[in-house]
Amino acid sequence: MKKGYKKDFQSWKGIVTLKLLCCNIAAGRFDWKKYCTPQPYCGQEICVIPLHCSYGQIGYTVYFPYSDMPEVEYDWEMNKLTIDKEIWENYLQN
Repeated sequence: MKKGYKKDFQSWKGIVTLKLLCCNIAAGRFDWKKYCTPQPYCGQEICVIPLHCSYGQIGYTVYFPYSDMPEVEYDWEMNKLTIDKEIWENYLQN
């Protein structure tokens, strides 16, 4: 990991929230429709924006409206889960 790459949000609480969110998305346990309006998730407010292209929805973006935490994007068409455009496992490595 590059030094200074991660922002100050990444206290242990932010890391735990991101890991839990990503693990639940990867396992198919995240009910994204529930979060189309801001809702609490592990003590953080999150909100989901569906991702669309010309032929329909292809995934969604999870963002944290009241913090500087990075966006989590899941593209179910490509089966790709990213945090700030980086593969989520790589982003969360120590």
